[in-house]
Amino acid sequence: MNHPNSFPLAEHLKSKTIIDKVYNEGASVTAYPLRAVFLTKPIKEKQPLATILISVAKKRFRHAVDRNLVKRRLREAYRLNKQPFIEELEKSGKCMAIAILYIDTKHNSTAFLKSKMKKLLGNIIEKERKICENS
Repeated sequence: MNHPNSFPLAEHLKSKTIIDKVYNEGASVTAYPLRAVFLTKPIKEKQPLATILISVAKKRFRHAVDRNLVKRRLREAYRLNKQPFIEELEKSGKCMAIAILYIDTKHNSTAFLKSKMKKLLGNIIEKERKICENS
């Protein structure tokens, strides 16, 4: 059993076909400077409830060092805020593929990104509930 605050490799979204589906068919929410595009799917055996892709555009940060710093901060923010989000997914009986995009052009503190990540994950749950109610 993994520690609840871990972010193991199995939770990283790497499948090209799923990534394409997320961007083409997924819904999106924003908590500036973060934007999430997500796709809900039924739960399969031995699959994590949430798989995450974190992206920082080269257009926004020219230097790889800067992009990597932001990605590290975002991974940490997700890792620390994921537990309530995962519990909500368990209650709903669904799993998600999520692409988290950084849409600002300047660095933000880790504490600021943690609060925005918490808000973003809450927005994802709210939007999913609205989608379920409408369908």
